[in-house]
Amino acid sequence: MADLNDGRLDLRRSRARFVAFGVVAALLFVVLSGRLFQLQVVSGEDYARRAAADRTAEVALPAPRGLIFDRDGRPVAVNTPSWTVHVRPADLPPTDRRRILGRVATLTGTPLATVRDRLEAFQGSPFDLVPVVRGVERDAALIIGEEAASLPGIVVQVEPIRRYLDDTGAAAGQLLSHVVGYTGPIDRDELMTLADDGYLRNDVIGKAGVEASFETELRGTYGTQLVERDASGREVRVIRTLEEPIAGRNLMLTIDADTQRLATQALTWGMEVAGVSQGVTIVMNPQTGEILAMVSLPSYDNNDFAGGISAEDFAVYLADPNRPLRNHAISDIYPPGSTYKLVTGIAAMEEGVTTAERQWPTYGCYQIPGAPAGECLYDWNRQGFGPLDMVDAFAKSSDTFFYQMAIQTGIDPLAEWAYELGFGARSGIRLPGEEPGIIASTEWARQQGRSGVFTGELAQAGIGQNVIAVTPLQVLNAYAAVANGGNLMRPMIVRGETDANGELVEAYEPEVIHTIDADPATLRTMRIGAREVITTGHAYNIRDLDLPGALSGKTGTAEFGELTPGGILPFHSWFVAYLPSEAGATDAELAVVSFNYSAVVPGNVSAEVVKYFLQLYYDLDQDLRLDPNDFSLVTAN
Repeated sequence: MADLNDGRLDLRRSRARFVAFGVVAALLFVVLSGRLFQLQVVSGEDYARRAAADRTAEVALPAPRGLIFDRDGRPVAVNTPSWTVHVRPADLPPTDRRRILGRVATLTGTPLATVRDRLEAFQGSPFDLVPVVRGVERDAALIIGEEAASLPGIVVQVEPIRRYLDDTGAAAGQLLSHVVGYTGPIDRDELMTLADDGYLRNDVIGKAGVEASFETELRGTYGTQLVERDASGREVRVIRTLEEPIAGRNLMLTIDADTQRLATQALTWGMEVAGVSQGVTIVMNPQTGEILAMVSLPSYDNNDFAGGISAEDFAVYLADPNRPLRNHAISDIYPPGSTYKLVTGIAAMEEGVTTAERQWPTYGCYQIPGAPAGECLYDWNRQGFGPLDMVDAFAKSSDTFFYQMAIQTGIDPLAEWAYELGFGARSGIRLPGEEPGIIASTEWARQQGRSGVFTGELAQAGIGQNVIAVTPLQVLNAYAAVANGGNLMRPMIVRGETDANGELVEAYEPEVIHTIDADPATLRTMRIGAREVITTGHAYNIRDLDLPGALSGKTGTAEFGELTPGGILPFHSWFVAYLPSEAGATDAELAVVSFNYSAVVPGNVSAEVVKYFLQLYYDLDQDLRLDPNDFSLVTAN
């Protein structure tokens, strides 16, 4: 066999090369060993912290929302456990997306478009849970859980949801919806504004009523948890709670749910008998400004919104011409009619135009000064009343008397006294959507491109017509200020804060906006006139109620709009009243206003509503209601 090494030359090995290689290898070993020592020993803790940070995160821990009680401690807004369906976009197969979302929509009774829109509106991490249906029924939640294997990306969790209750404790929000309001998912614009305050993409926020205006108090302070996440970003477990959440404050309304129920009953009756589509009744304590009842009809059930209302259902509310979502007590303005004669009477006496005792002639039709002969403004009594002083003119509601008072006073002094009584400005009640109203003045005319107000407009302003527009709350608050002796109160809707059982622990103090800068004798004259409205029969038989005091008040009829086919202007109906111990006294603790929109009937339906409310409130063994269509006793029909 041949030797394979035959012919091979052995090269001479270099000792120096071998030594150099060894040195290099040793140096590399030293460097690597040093680096390893640095990573594991010197900086080991730092890198361990970084590795932990990569798989852990701090997440917000929502605080329980504060409860809401009525003034007697009855819960009217509570938190109840509810099932919420979430979608984790990263786990939702694109090829099976429609089937999965469609199944969720079917099981929850939610339109597929709504589920899809809520998912697509989310802009967070694809590993975050996106709430698409809140308030899911238990049976539906269990079925979704059972079908989890065929519904990848769908997660059902128990979360608190708002539940709105009535005076009986039933889940029926219509009674107090405009006062309490509702919560709903935060929208994109709200999030952009509130993100720096700690609001999150899937947060719930107050949208209307006290839920919105007291959002800061009710929300509480969120806590934080440290959670572990896997490599894909999914939450694996909670490591520990870093900061416990602080529950929101519990609030007590000034509203008495029983009084709200009675006011609603009375207004509902009046609207039905007169064929009225919109109405308001507000009850207040004139001494404190506390709102005891605030009814705006038609109403809505705020439970419809607690779980997130569908676009279709919301569109139904928006399409209703009677605007059930609006609080007509503060968010709409109307001509006040003869209730505004309170302003004109005070202005005329305070500006030196007249005294309480001076008599002025009244007319069937008052000739407008400076206008061509025959251009006159009618009194509601086409024969006139003859000479009247302030009390009699207020009691009989003579239009031509107050035309003269307004013209002699002048538009700007008249406007200043309107402002003094709280008109033309928001009252500051802590409810969203309050309107300031419109008061005629020289400045107002200039905003319309004119140098001033026409004399006819001035005369009509004196009886609360033409451009004058106010909220029902403003009317009530002005009369309450006169009733209590001159303090214009800030209307209160929240009485204070409570414990978990609804016991008041911190009362909010009533606030005086200002004291009316009028002679006390002037205010007393108007209080006497308001009593005479009742005793002379101008408000029909309401004087015959067996009430614990001397009911005082004012009727009002306010024309608006365009002529009906019958040749008359439609008109609103007003009645405002308060109950002092005796005529002229300033100790009234109850005041009420009722307003009925386009109440085109012969009688004053608002006076009948207030009458019915007083019968119910004082539990009188009387029923003196008159049918506003024909003035017949309701009990005789």
